[in-house]
Amino acid sequence: MKGLFFIVAGLFLFSVPVFGELSVEDLEKICQIVSESEVQLEKRFSAEIRAQGERFSTEIRAQGERITELGKHLDLLATEQGKRLDFHSALRIALIVAIIAFVGAPLGFIPYQYNKYLARHDAEMKALREKIEMLERNQILRA
Repeated sequence: MKGLFFIVAGLFLFSVPVFGELSVEDLEKICQIVSESEVQLEKRFSAEIRAQGERFSTEIRAQGERITELGKHLDLLATEQGKRLDFHSALRIALIVAIIAFVGAPLGFIPYQYNKYLARHDAEMKALREKIEMLERNQILRA
């Protein structure tokens, strides 16, 4: 087993890539390849970011329009509800006035009639007293 290990290690030590060196030109090519890939990635990322930004702005505009439409619809509903409430308020006031008129008018008319009756009754009583006094005078004078 040790022997096999040393054989494989020896083969690895004497292989061609072990003695290979990177030249300045190779390093420059590697730097160029890396910079080109960075530029491509930057372009791809910026394009993706722009596309997502446009997509988001379109969605935001659509949501904004939808919100304004909902706001207009709510305003319309509020004005319709206000009109209904105004009508119902006017109807309640009209019913209250009608109740007061139908109940209050007879209740106001009763004391008026009663005062008229009392005045007529007082006038009749006064007339009857005067007749009684006149009759009493006539009887006193005859007697």
